Amino acid sequence: MTVPLLVFLILVLGMCVLFSVLAGLIGFGIARLVKAPVDKAIGWGAFVAFSVLTLCVAVLAVVVPLVT
Repeated sequence: MTVPLLVFLILVLGMCVLFSVLAGLIGFGIARLVKAPVDKAIGWGAFVAFSVLTLCVAVLAVVVPLVT
């Protein structure tokens, strides 16, 4: 793996983390809209964030070998 490709992969992973945090915040907001307590809403938001991050890493595991 070349250095520019490794830097690009790190940038993509960073974007995946930011996207998962955003999805978690949206999940927290939706949970609060349906009148869930704060502790439950945090749990739902965390579940959404970790699910999206897992999905991003799984997609990268398929795409990176195709690129290199």
